Amino acid sequence: MNITLTPEAQAIVDREIESGRYETVEAVVVQALYQLEDVPFVDDELLVEARAQADRGETRELTEEVMRELLDRARDSSREGKSVRDEVKY
Repeated sequence: MNITLTPEAQAIVDREIESGRYETVEAVVVQALYQLEDVPFVDDELLVEARAQADRGETRELTEEVMRELLDRARDSSREGKSVRDEVKY
């Protein structure tokens, strides 16, 4: 099989080989495929949008202040009768 990598992907492969972590392109690709196999596929609209926002640079550092803000918003939503995801509750 022959594949053509984007310049960014090729740079990652080159760095991995130059670091001595892998000896060949094939070794890098095989390891990446094994790791991909361990990652569950998530078809979640919120996750898809979050990844798109991150790709656009629309992120904030998760500081204590930001965490408090998120918890306050979750409490407000709960008080208003809106559902709050379990991972936010705990």
